[in-house]
Amino acid sequence: MIGKLDQIIARSLRKLAEDTHVRSWCAKEHDWVNYFAHRYLLGECSPRGPLKEAGQIGLDVAVPQPPGCGYDKQSVGRDLVIWPKCGDTCFDVNWKATKHPLAILEWKIHRPRYPNRRVEHERVWLRNYCKWQPSVVSYAVEINGRCSPTTLDCTRFLASTEDEDWLRLTLKAGHPVIRLQRTRQ
Repeated sequence: MIGKLDQIIARSLRKLAEDTHVRSWCAKEHDWVNYFAHRYLLGECSPRGPLKEAGQIGLDVAVPQPPGCGYDKQSVGRDLVIWPKCGDTCFDVNWKATKHPLAILEWKIHRPRYPNRRVEHERVWLRNYCKWQPSVVSYAVEINGRCSPTTLDCTRFLASTEDEDWLRLTLKAGHPVIRLQRTRQ
């Protein structure tokens, strides 16, 4: 299932990178997440795959917090989550955050003169979550509009494995540049 999720995410991100609309787009994080989900991820729904229907996709929804990380709340909102079943949430019948998604995508956007300083904070959180829940795959997606051409970098987290630059794409005419990098454990 993880391999199929990887293919879905990589294919959707490649399509996003090839989209002429986003090459010079002035948009914030929620804009990118919504555009990606509605324009590309929804098209990946298939009864034969892990993403069977649109109702499995959650935007800005809660997932459980990893234990021992110093967080006060039992759950935290994530940008995009893929649930095992349509309409799933992290809450059980007692309103405890106990249920986990198949995948988490956390996005950060770097705009000219406005680097996003929360990148490492989110990466630490994704590392901790994936070590705690080794069957959940997570992706840290960064759009860097501070350089020309704009780049899209994606780091993949699974268990204690971190694949930096799992996917690196350039948002410009022609085919995106793809580079696989080292794995940090």
